[in-house]
Amino acid sequence: MAGSEALPAVLTGMKPEPERVFIGRQREIDALYSALESAIAGQPRVVLLAGEPGIGKTRTAQEIAAHAGRRKVLALWGRCPEDSGAPPYWPWLQLFRRYVALHGRQVLAETSGVAAAHLAALDPELAGRLPDCAPLPVESDPARSRFRLFDAVAGFWRRAAARQPLLLVTDDLHRADVPSLRLLEFVMANVDGSRLMVLGTYRDAEVSRQHPLSATLAELHRNASVQRFLLGGFSLAETTCFVASVAGAASPELAAALHDQTAGHPLFLTELARDLRQASGSGAAKPGSGWSVVPRGVREVIGARVNRLTPRCVEVLQTAAVFGREFSSDLLCRVLGAVSEDAVMATIEEARTASLINQSAESGSYQFAHALVRDALYDELPARRRAALHQQVGAAFEAHYQGDLSACWSTLAHHYHAAGPAGDAAKAIEYASRAAERAQAMHAHEEAARHYLRACSALPAGPGTDAQRCRLLLGLGYAQNSAGASALAMATFGDAAACARPLGDSSLLTHAAIGVADAQWRLGVDGSQAVLLIREALAQLAPAESLARSSLLSALCQALLFANQPAEAETTFREAVAIARQLGDSLVLFRALCAILPGRWYPEQLALRIDAAREAVELAGHAGHPSHESAYLSGWHVGDLMEIGDTVAATTTARFHLSTAQRQREPFNEAAALAALSMIATHEGRFADAEPLAVQALRCGTRFDRANAAGIFGVQMFTLRRHQGRLRELAPVLKRFRDQDSRGATWRPGLAILHCELGSHDEAQEIFETLAVSRFAGLAHDAIRIASIAYLAEVCVWLDDSERAPTLYELLAPHAGRNIVFGAHTASFGAADRLLGMLATTLERWDVARAHFEQAVVFDQQTGGRPWLVHSRCAFATMLIRRALGDDLQ
Repeated sequence: MAGSEALPAVLTGMKPEPERVFIGRQREIDALYSALESAIAGQPRVVLLAGEPGIGKTRTAQEIAAHAGRRKVLALWGRCPEDSGAPPYWPWLQLFRRYVALHGRQVLAETSGVAAAHLAALDPELAGRLPDCAPLPVESDPARSRFRLFDAVAGFWRRAAARQPLLLVTDDLHRADVPSLRLLEFVMANVDGSRLMVLGTYRDAEVSRQHPLSATLAELHRNASVQRFLLGGFSLAETTCFVASVAGAASPELAAALHDQTAGHPLFLTELARDLRQASGSGAAKPGSGWSVVPRGVREVIGARVNRLTPRCVEVLQTAAVFGREFSSDLLCRVLGAVSEDAVMATIEEARTASLINQSAESGSYQFAHALVRDALYDELPARRRAALHQQVGAAFEAHYQGDLSACWSTLAHHYHAAGPAGDAAKAIEYASRAAERAQAMHAHEEAARHYLRACSALPAGPGTDAQRCRLLLGLGYAQNSAGASALAMATFGDAAACARPLGDSSLLTHAAIGVADAQWRLGVDGSQAVLLIREALAQLAPAESLARSSLLSALCQALLFANQPAEAETTFREAVAIARQLGDSLVLFRALCAILPGRWYPEQLALRIDAAREAVELAGHAGHPSHESAYLSGWHVGDLMEIGDTVAATTTARFHLSTAQRQREPFNEAAALAALSMIATHEGRFADAEPLAVQALRCGTRFDRANAAGIFGVQMFTLRRHQGRLRELAPVLKRFRDQDSRGATWRPGLAILHCELGSHDEAQEIFETLAVSRFAGLAHDAIRIASIAYLAEVCVWLDDSERAPTLYELLAPHAGRNIVFGAHTASFGAADRLLGMLATTLERWDVARAHFEQAVVFDQQTGGRPWLVHSRCAFATMLIRRALGDDLQ
């Protein structure tokens, strides 16, 4: 029967039958069976069942789980909690616990692999069952920490599915915490070829465009094979069969009347049929018997059944509803201290007889037969009574787990928050803070932010709480930044700074300033706000606070780079390095040396960056700092090495970068190294090597940062196809990106080049005119600035625009004697002197042009840039033909 969400429990004691009959949903069942067969064949599937409460989503999932068992597929079940008191990743933790409970240590050792330590850190309950649960290494980057966790989880399920096909059921996805949804996205994007099917249920009416599940559904469709079914009510024929299975028999008139009233809603039908059967006592129900006025909705009929319970039973159930859908009889008795344990258990038995609750698998635990039953009881509680009960439930958890509250921080935070102003605000703040810290340690940054927001809301206003508020805001900002909400984090860190100022606490202001700088860095926006705040924090530091000063100066250096103040950034960099040397701390010095490296769009600092990077690499090697740190700086260093034309050193560095990233399982750095090697291969004319490397970089980078990986791949394929004479193939894609994506302005210079290549003069002219306004003042001072100038220089020459050529020549001149490199290490455009020579040719400065072309030819030969050497020689020849002096044409 495709009935209520917990039909096995609903049917208990009602109608003795050897086995349950599943009714209806034939189209969905056929599709689900087919999806399961595909998964068994190594084609992972995601199937989603959507619909209103009680429509039969869970019951349908149960039917598929039973079928999976018959097909020797291991079906595991995880349910998202009805309230916010569960720990992060709760549906996943249930899946892991059930898998672990079913397997011995040998199988778990083979399946868990590197995931064991990660899983034990998430759930201490698993630590005793999993092997090799050594402490995890400390990781400074929260995004990479979360990737390691997610990658370990995906690896666990891949290995588990290799042993036996898997069906993972996640019930009530609309209630899932955001980290659980992000993990689902990641797992399904990284289980290609696995014998795995995920079956999820959710209430579609509760998922708006802003709901986190909405973004997850879009991401799943992008990365996996997904089917979605919206379940509706039964047909009249199905209603007849369903009512007969519940009530014992059903006349056509009764079935029609019930169908008209319920629109075939399974849970509504179940409740009405139960009422009919109870009213008839035994035998078949007659039309009209059992009720004179049919209830208007399923909650009303549930309410009617509750009303038939004893007053004490209703009181006990309403108290139990405060716990959530599941509750422990032991904890319930603690809250109902005035009621004896025997009386409580008697009321529980009364509710079980009425099919309102069921006993859970765990001894002493119960759950409401359906979420709607719990909701009906909870919603009827007066607000003050409900708040008081939450306070009492919180106290019961404290008493029960007084030896170690760490297992229930989230639960305590939920109940003391729900207790509201009349509750214990100090405990609400403490437990929310503890829950946030625990969530952050689990890389559940969105949950951490939610708990910090609750703690802030519970904190009384007034100057006496400024220091505590500042610390909570710092935690909130860090959580937001870690979750990728860096714009929100900037504002939060700004609020923290406002709290810190009147306190005169330099430490709090320092943390707020560094937080703003880090959020700005992640966003890649203007650093002026961070510059002001960091300077304010520096002014408050005492002379002896050298460590904090060095950290602030390093942050200030990067902020100044993004504020287009390179001279000040260099001065700050030198001061930070000097203080770090005095401290004798190699890690502090390493970070100070790295501060100048992102400023790749400042050609005057090239030598400084190369010297800093070389010292930092050597320092990391001697001091044994984490390999990913040296890989981080190597990413910038490759671009600088290519810029000076040292292709051999750039290749060596990129290969070191790749081996380090692969050894440390760092996809971001691995993708960067692969992209760098693809850039070098294209530069050297090894096109057969370049394209596979670019594809590998895209696949690897997509696992960590889809947008960035796609952007890099686009530029690399644009450069490669241009060399191959196949740029026309990219025209539709590039135009669509320009039209649909807010970042399309970044691609305008490239689109102008495309128009030139295709001979579209007017289109190229239009883009060029737009970008040339105020001497190209609209070009951002960032990592792609020089690439934009290089593209526009070529467009200028193609358009023969002698009016703008001097400006572009002036912008390019600082790069003479160097390669033009897009971004950190995305694409090489060959010698800048080739472009300078072309601009000089447009201006008919023949001697200047000749000098540039001669330099370009030598430089391209030295760097091994064979494709660019052809371009340089061709442009040189064009200049000589145009000049037509003496032996120019020989």
